[in-house]
Amino acid sequence: MRLVWLFPSLAAGLFFGLTAGYWQMAIMAGLSALVTLLMAVPKRPIVITRRGVFRGRFRLPDRMALWPRSWRDQYTAELARLVASLPGQLSKTDYSPLAFVAGYGLELNLATSGPHLFLVGPTGSGKSRWLNLMLETMSGEPELYLADFKGGATLSKFGRCVTDLDDPEVRQEFWGSVRELLESRERYLALHRVTSAAETSLPYAVVVVDELSHGLQLDRVALPTLSAVAARGRSLGVHLICANQSVSGVPRELLVNLNLRVALGGTDEIDALQLGAKKSPARIPGSGSGLVVGGAEFGFPFRQEPSRGSASSYRAP
Repeated sequence: MRLVWLFPSLAAGLFFGLTAGYWQMAIMAGLSALVTLLMAVPKRPIVITRRGVFRGRFRLPDRMALWPRSWRDQYTAELARLVASLPGQLSKTDYSPLAFVAGYGLELNLATSGPHLFLVGPTGSGKSRWLNLMLETMSGEPELYLADFKGGATLSKFGRCVTDLDDPEVRQEFWGSVRELLESRERYLALHRVTSAAETSLPYAVVVVDELSHGLQLDRVALPTLSAVAARGRSLGVHLICANQSVSGVPRELLVNLNLRVALGGTDEIDALQLGAKKSPARIPGSGSGLVVGGAEFGFPFRQEPSRGSASSYRAP
């Protein structure tokens, strides 16, 4: 609509208001002109950042139900563009064992940045999605020892794992297999007179525990076993990934060795401080968000992405 077409209606409204006292016509004409002017303002793009979703300099409310439909459509298109930008594979310069995609444009390496990782994310933060993204994209085909104390919902897709629903004897067998892994590798290094698994052809092994505090409560042997992995695993080529909804319930003797720490959006401020972060990452509507303690903030997709690579997994003998 050309703006010049507004003048006749404005003039007519003023005329009837001045001559006949019909000011409601002038008001209606003014409102119509205002709506037309607002619609004529160039559309500002929706931008998804680590601090939230913006339209120009205006930060949009977290509740998408308050957005106009056109904004939601722009947001969906921008989110699809970001998902498409997620690396399909790691760069050739960093395609070393235990490298993985952590978020949009962010790659980490458990071997060089770890050796052990602690992930904190409350319900609804996308903790399961982030673990999926990490394990699906991890390079080097490590042996996986999986313990999922949320019924197996997160880790069962990656192979045989023990859960809180398993018989106690099955869980004891799992913890025994982890201890045997450490001891057998120590014997192997001593036999070959080397101090690190990196000097041998031993494959990397990764122990993954989801809902850590629940697992520690279920099995007394869990804490000494995991503490042994955290303390001795690096030289043996054994790495540990623990995930929990908070820092609460995680003993300091274990936490102190989980030095690669990731907090997801919605993490309690106190938990963030205990992890060593200066703040808790902000939530991003429709997407996951987080920060690497001492490193960058990042976003990641809530929906499942195509997997890359494969990994062998623990299987009970």
